[in-house]
Amino acid sequence: MILTNKSITMMNKPNQAVTIFFCLSIFCAALSAGQPTQTEQDQTKGLFNEGVAYFNAEKYWDAQNIFQTISARAKSGNPLVTSSAMMLIKTAYRLGEADRSETLAREFLQAYPNSRYASEVKVTLAEILLAEGKYREALTFYLDLLMNYSDQNLLELCADHAETILDFYLDLEEVKALRDFTTDAFTRQYLTMKLAEKYHAEGDTKQALKELRQMTGQIENKYLREQYQLSDARLKRAPLPRKYIGVILPLTGANSSVGQKVLNGVKYAIAGYRKTYHADIAALVFDNRGESVQNIRHAEFLARNPKVLAIFGPISTEDATLVAVVANQMHIPMITPTASGSQLASLGPYIFQGNVDYENLGRFLSLYSAKISGVKTVASIASADEFGREFTDAYCRTIDEYGGQVVSQQWYQGEPVELKLQISNVHDAAADRLKNHFSEKYNSAKRQLNEMVKNDPRFNNDSLRIAVGDQQCVIFKRDTTYRLSLRETLIMTGLMKNTDFEVPRRDTLAFPPGLVDGFLLPARANDASLIVPQLIYYDIRGNLFGSANWNDPDLLKKNRDVLHGLRFVSDYFIDTESKNFRQVATDFAKQFGAEPGRLELYGYDTMNALLAVINRGAVTREQIREGLIEMPVYRGLCRNISFKGNRPRVNSCAFILGYDRDKIRPAALIENGNIIIGDKVIR
Repeated sequence: MILTNKSITMMNKPNQAVTIFFCLSIFCAALSAGQPTQTEQDQTKGLFNEGVAYFNAEKYWDAQNIFQTISARAKSGNPLVTSSAMMLIKTAYRLGEADRSETLAREFLQAYPNSRYASEVKVTLAEILLAEGKYREALTFYLDLLMNYSDQNLLELCADHAETILDFYLDLEEVKALRDFTTDAFTRQYLTMKLAEKYHAEGDTKQALKELRQMTGQIENKYLREQYQLSDARLKRAPLPRKYIGVILPLTGANSSVGQKVLNGVKYAIAGYRKTYHADIAALVFDNRGESVQNIRHAEFLARNPKVLAIFGPISTEDATLVAVVANQMHIPMITPTASGSQLASLGPYIFQGNVDYENLGRFLSLYSAKISGVKTVASIASADEFGREFTDAYCRTIDEYGGQVVSQQWYQGEPVELKLQISNVHDAAADRLKNHFSEKYNSAKRQLNEMVKNDPRFNNDSLRIAVGDQQCVIFKRDTTYRLSLRETLIMTGLMKNTDFEVPRRDTLAFPPGLVDGFLLPARANDASLIVPQLIYYDIRGNLFGSANWNDPDLLKKNRDVLHGLRFVSDYFIDTESKNFRQVATDFAKQFGAEPGRLELYGYDTMNALLAVINRGAVTREQIREGLIEMPVYRGLCRNISFKGNRPRVNSCAFILGYDRDKIRPAALIENGNIIIGDKVIR
């Protein structure tokens, strides 16, 4: 698949772009196709809307079954036969069934060549052909769309795809051969213009002008006349090669919804960059389908072509690791927007993580715990997987570095539906620690008391003397004598306090204040809602620390009493009320049908950071690599990015968030590993 800035406006978008409004308009148009009974219309309409709901919810198997059911009904009584067939093509493609989608698309165009959905089907078919490496056939469909349709968004999309095919995938001789053997006037004239531009790009401007001038006075098509003016202007300037960024994401199959959302953000970033800087830059988008072989194949293809300056993606640590090995071997910078594995960037100097890895997340939260919250003793309960262990170990190591003590580390497998054992172990470890601490303090105080009654004139004079025994002390005054327990004597003399004797018993799970200063709970997705009831049941309060998966406003609001002291680290924070976000969200929604969420903004911010390096003059792979390393902090809509922190080429910017006044707000920023509160940098 090829992507450029004009791709963002087509109806053939990821699942969110297939809105209820669009699908209802399909239905209304289709009603005129036949004369079914009212009951049949209502039944078909209800079933179709159910399929649309499944599609928008990314339940593609369910959607496919429904559209197949509608398509199988008799055409004479089926007002939605073409719209369902079109949705079936798109659904098959989302499921990764490219061959079936291609077959259905060709059958559709043969059966309904004049359908209002023919252009939509042709675009989908062209994308499939590109993914299969059938560049010439894909180009044929794009040129057909340019020739026969007038929708501006469609024209811009197809023009960008066609230009990229001709520039990136076909050499000069192949373009010339295509031009010379075509009999269609539109295609011949279009290819002649692009051939002239290729001659110019290779330094043969004389031949380029010759090709272009032979068309003078022959062009009747309005679109081609406009393109002729653009080509003529390009030939009068020094050649400016188009820049490419390879994008590898899962666009079909199990993780397609995540990949499509990230891709939307990438599209929007590139479109904005091209519009702002009038730069000729495009993305070459490849679907890895979540398969190891596809990741390696796409990475090698992109790395071998010198026109590609960098690779963006993939999204998972497993996929990113495979691409990283190729990228590092072939010296092409790679930046992944979401992979969080702590060992990924260590694979080589060309690998960059736009996400904060697990180790940095744990370290940054621990710095805040120690320096701002002032915790000295901590306990943790975490999942026994890669995320939980790397996050927790980094947190606890940093607590140790700053003079604190890790009282207990507890782990759970699967979902944390029952943490009684882990909480009991933490309680017992903390109680034993406090008991040992009490014994040490008690024995020290006894020694001090013996020294005091011998040498301190306040307790050894004509008016007062103290005799210290093993269990009791005798207090001698001028006119009276009385006995106190050793505990009472230590309190009276100020060597200990009443609260020093409040040591929790091991036979209770109550968590009194002071048992531990901080409780680390780096919950995974969906774990937080299972952990909260147990915090309430065991009355665990105070300084709670966690991961970004605590970023659930409804959960925090419902449990504000127990979670008011929670602070959690996150690589993102979206201020939905800020002016910048509102402007972007409004424009984004016009083009994609919905405001951007976290995943869209991951793609947007990470791509913008890469584009910022290119905009500062990086034109080679090595310059981009060096530019990313030296890049000042990029401040985006949902994340900040810098690679100057404690771990090479790993984002060292994050947010410490808390729930305050019914909103999630930043309690501190982390930039290059330093804590920032307001204007103050805490090192």
